Amino acid sequence: MRESTSDFFVRVLGDRTNVAKELANIHDLAWDVANKEILGLCKLRIAMILGCDSDVDVMSQQLNSVKVSDISQWPTSNHFSDLEKSCLRFAEEFIIDVASIPDDSAFAIRDDLGDEGFVNFVNALLVIEQRMRLLIVWKKMVEEVKV
Repeated sequence: MRESTSDFFVRVLGDRTNVAKELANIHDLAWDVANKEILGLCKLRIAMILGCDSDVDVMSQQLNSVKVSDISQWPTSNHFSDLEKSCLRFAEEFIIDVASIPDDSAFAIRDDLGDEGFVNFVNALLVIEQRMRLLIVWKKMVEEVKV
């Protein structure tokens, strides 16, 4: 089994336990303020796109198996609600080019979640995405140091 993201951060940060703790705290907060199932689907999709295999493994085990198997086809799948599709579309646009997200992508989520719910979702998505990108970069750096 692959090393978890949290375990990797603890290992790489070593004696910097307060940094590891703050990374864990902000990650936990992201899950506290957003719909966990929807955020989980978005995390799985982001992990798939970024090639973050450890997060793909973890999320695949935690989510509905039908949705996991259909996640790559979410736009045409009948297994996802309109809100889930809106959030998945936004998540993909967010990680590909955050500056070019169409207004209608944001409005679709805001209309369902309200202003505060939308802000919380976007902030949670940012934490999820940045955590994965940090993991990818740090893993690359650790591999280069070992060589």
